[in-house]
Amino acid sequence: MTASIDEDTPATPAAPEDGIESPQDSGAPTAAATWRRSLAARWRLLATVCFLVLSMAIAALVFFGPHRDDRETAAASAQALAAAQEGAVALLSYAPASLDQDLATARSHLTGDFLTYFSQFADQILIPAAKEKDVHASATVVRAAVMDAHPDSAHVLLFINQTTTSRDNPTSAQAASSVKVGLTKVDGTWRISSFDPA
Repeated sequence: MTASIDEDTPATPAAPEDGIESPQDSGAPTAAATWRRSLAARWRLLATVCFLVLSMAIAALVFFGPHRDDRETAAASAQALAAAQEGAVALLSYAPASLDQDLATARSHLTGDFLTYFSQFADQILIPAAKEKDVHASATVVRAAVMDAHPDSAHVLLFINQTTTSRDNPTSAQAASSVKVGLTKVDGTWRISSFDPA
């Protein structure tokens, strides 16, 4: 007797042959997935490089910024200190025989209102007295210190000894004083803008 096959019974799918997998079951990546992973890796590398560069730039700015300001302030202090001492000596040293040259040298160290004031003082008082009484003056800076310094302005404290002789008093007379010198940078050169007792 022949067994009949029920037409309604679903057929059992054939098992795949050994060693052959369907595309859905295989773990092999598709071309699109490989491209996406490669692109993501490149973006991660680029982001890491950008982060490192930015970090180095910020570190350099933080480190070198204050040091640059310190160097500029130190340079301004040294230049202003030297200019104050040289200018003060020129301002307080003169002799009748070289008076015009001495005063021209003194004026070259000055600026602003103080230059105007000194020129008037020299013309009205200093020149007549020096010539009439044969006054010789010589100044030296004993001590000096920067009070404050900025790129274009500074204040320096000077301790000065001035020696004078004259026809009426040929014996040297010495005077000690302290002066607060204000300086302004004009066309890259430090000049005295104020000269006040301290």
